[in-house]
Amino acid sequence: MKIPYQTRYYPPIPTLSIRLHSQISDSFSASLPGLVDTGSDATLIPMSHLIQLAAEETATGWLVSITGERKPVSLYFVDIYVGSIALSGIRVIGDKDAGEVILGRDVLNKLSLLLDGPQSTLTLLDDKTVRRLRRE
Repeated sequence: MKIPYQTRYYPPIPTLSIRLHSQISDSFSASLPGLVDTGSDATLIPMSHLIQLAAEETATGWLVSITGERKPVSLYFVDIYVGSIALSGIRVIGDKDAGEVILGRDVLNKLSLLLDGPQSTLTLLDDKTVRRLRRE
């Protein structure tokens, strides 16, 4: 599945369409754009989506920004669906100030992705392609 970068950002940014699922309430979110951020350790979800899902809050923690600012956050368990791929029990950061979903390496490291900057496309690779590429 080849997805063009979002050009409303400068420079353009890769995104993945995701759906969130709460095992507690057994409810799903609508489709949400997730910014692919290979520099982020963790996935961040706007608190409004987590409240809407009645997602399971697991703990409190601290979010440290790139400027070193620390702020308290809540951590939640959700399932994240990327197309037909289900990633279960992902611990995400709930942030009341966030306006966008940020997909960090905790999610990205579970997916086979090709970021093609010159073509401004992200490709979610299928299993057959991944097996072929790993043999080469």
